Amino acid sequence: MNRTVFLEGNRCKLTVLSKDDYEQSYFHWLHDRDVTYYLTRGTYPTSIEQIRNSYDDVSNNPNELELGIINKEDNKLIGVAGLHCIQAIARSAEFRILIGEKQYWGLRLGKEVLQMLIIYGMEILNLNKVWLGVSNENDKAFRSYLSCGFTAEGTLREEIFRNGRFYDVTRMSILKNEYIAHRESWPTYSCILKKPSL
Repeated sequence: MNRTVFLEGNRCKLTVLSKDDYEQSYFHWLHDRDVTYYLTRGTYPTSIEQIRNSYDDVSNNPNELELGIINKEDNKLIGVAGLHCIQAIARSAEFRILIGEKQYWGLRLGKEVLQMLIIYGMEILNLNKVWLGVSNENDKAFRSYLSCGFTAEGTLREEIFRNGRFYDVTRMSILKNEYIAHRESWPTYSCILKKPSL
């Protein structure tokens, strides 16, 4: 499948999603309890019609950006990530990610995707803040966000109910000045902002 590449890093490409991607891959991921274990997504079964409507809603909303994650080594769609709830006045957005293909977990691809979208948000959208929520049980994700310059803002107590229990959620964010202090150490920085060859 020929895909439109929106952002390209060293190991991943972020591409425009098609309705087929939603109906096939995303539909499957939402019904995999391992994939949605820490997420609010997947609480209810989702129909194909609901998936189609979700695609239309995101595609037609200028304050929502969701892209496909392509592993460059095998050109496989492995998940989705994006900036959501984009606020032009507050210059903020929420980062979300879902890596649905479990054989790619633990390869640090999510960290590159996070950096790519922060660079895009700060440098292209002129955001001042990117924020996210992470379950307190998801220690690997929490440590990854800290290593990218995110700061824990506070705890939302018993914020989500999954797997028969309540989970606290840590709200984290990175500000523009904090991003600037980290960006030169990110391998993806030069990839996203490189000048075209003439």
